[in-house]
Amino acid sequence: MSKPDLQTWVKNLRNKNMPVLGAVIAELNQITDSEESDASQLAEVILRDPNLTSHVLRVANSVKYNYSSQKINTISRAIVLIGLKGMRAICISLLILDRLLGDQPKERVIALVAQGFHAATQAQNVLQSSDANEAEEVFIAALLFNLGEMAFWMSESVNTNNADLLAEDPKRRKQAMESIIGGSFKALTRELAKHWKLGETLQEALFPAREPSAKVRAVIAGDRISRAALFGWESPQFNKVLKEVASLRGVSLDEALEEIKQSADKASVVAVSYGAADACPLIPSSLKAGYFGEKKPKSKISKADPQLQLSILRELSSATTEHADVNTIFQMVLEGMHRGIGLERVAIAFINGHKVSSKYMLGENTEHWRTSFKFDIGPYTDNIFTYASQHQEAVWLTEEFMGQHPEHYPEDIVRIIGKLPALVSVVRVGDRNAAFFYADRWTYGGILEAEQFESFKHFSSQAQFCLSLLSNASKSGHY
Repeated sequence: MSKPDLQTWVKNLRNKNMPVLGAVIAELNQITDSEESDASQLAEVILRDPNLTSHVLRVANSVKYNYSSQKINTISRAIVLIGLKGMRAICISLLILDRLLGDQPKERVIALVAQGFHAATQAQNVLQSSDANEAEEVFIAALLFNLGEMAFWMSESVNTNNADLLAEDPKRRKQAMESIIGGSFKALTRELAKHWKLGETLQEALFPAREPSAKVRAVIAGDRISRAALFGWESPQFNKVLKEVASLRGVSLDEALEEIKQSADKASVVAVSYGAADACPLIPSSLKAGYFGEKKPKSKISKADPQLQLSILRELSSATTEHADVNTIFQMVLEGMHRGIGLERVAIAFINGHKVSSKYMLGENTEHWRTSFKFDIGPYTDNIFTYASQHQEAVWLTEEFMGQHPEHYPEDIVRIIGKLPALVSVVRVGDRNAAFFYADRWTYGGILEAEQFESFKHFSSQAQFCLSLLSNASKSGHY
């Protein structure tokens, strides 16, 4: 029998249990680590997955992030409010939790997820930081503190009834870990954290220095609270940790206890927003299981949502009033067309001289458009964009139109976009054409409906109106 090897376990967990997860996390890290990246690229990655989109918006609207009464309806808006780094952390947490919990999560994994949410909210309370990035870093580090063990128990090859691994005796557990994985669960977490770039705070908290930072101390304290609370608020184990936390926070024992209980209640609410409702009954809070929300949607079918359209249009108006930047306006319009109208592929292509190219796009199989969506619209060319530029309103390129006007579909258009019914409108700035909105339903055979065309025209005109307001505000010096 071969000797257990920690790196083999790490490799198997990454490549066999979580291969798709690793690819998406790598993409998120690449976007947020690059100085040339912007919010639109992050929004594209999120909006590719309807399940991730719905959960990100739930988290963005939770008590943890949204302190106002105004609901956040778009990913674009959520990124502006939370920031790239914060949104990256949310996405990675959601992706990992979704993979860990799955359709039929193991009881041990659910228990560890519950412990993670409890530890995360307690750690943020201990830190008491006004720096949003610091607070988020501590939250994620505490939430994923037991990632290695969670991933281990998720593995199909693991015996879930291993008494030694579940023993309360630390020495017995350590020996069991060494004999099975060739190291500790903490070491397993550290390797996964390194590979997925989950932050230095997590790695340092797992194996702290002699004088750890305030963030590391908060993570460790959060984890200790979550473990001790399992024995009960009156237990010797918890009372010992309570004294440590009171000393760390510089408050009385009664004040520390009240803060801890409030954080425990908050943990259940936060867990619900992250889609981990199954874990909530295992968090020692005063909230009951009946509070916990619905299961996550699985369908990727794009459907029109009139109520969402209205909400996004209102949010667009608010963003314009608050003088949001033009890029955010464009991204919100695309999101309204994509999620609200149900148009699968949407893009805005900017005009530069006699060339048109796309910078912002949403939908599956549009990733290559950032480099390939480049067409000539000079006076001697003929394509769907030169046709649209001759009309000062949105055009619906129907099946009938395609048959009657093959000249508008040259080889480069067909190769990159395809030849199927589409909606195109011109965006004007002052007296010149500045960009085009393009939309289609690629995997649905191009089937478009009159109602979708009307909604497309509405969003296009609203975008035009918002740009005019921003332009006028800029000229008058109010922007």
